[in-house]
Amino acid sequence: VAIVSLEQHQRYKDDFNAEYEEYRNLHSQIDKIIKKFRQFQEQWKSLTPGSKAHQVKKDKPMKTVLHHSSVW
Repeated sequence: VAIVSLEQHQRYKDDFNAEYEEYRNLHSQIDKIIKKFRQFQEQWKSLTPGSKAHQVKKDKPMKTVLHHSSVW
């Protein structure tokens, strides 16, 4: 949709500004989750397959995802 008036431009700008903080908050939360998964991946590489620690780590990513999805 083309913006054809100053009033329409201002409405779009107001809508954008109203939603922008929420976008930044969500972006920050996603960055934190990505960081946790990267840390998990590095730890996972050092574990012996079949070990107790390996099994515990295997179950952890889904719990993290489920926890964060319930927060939103």
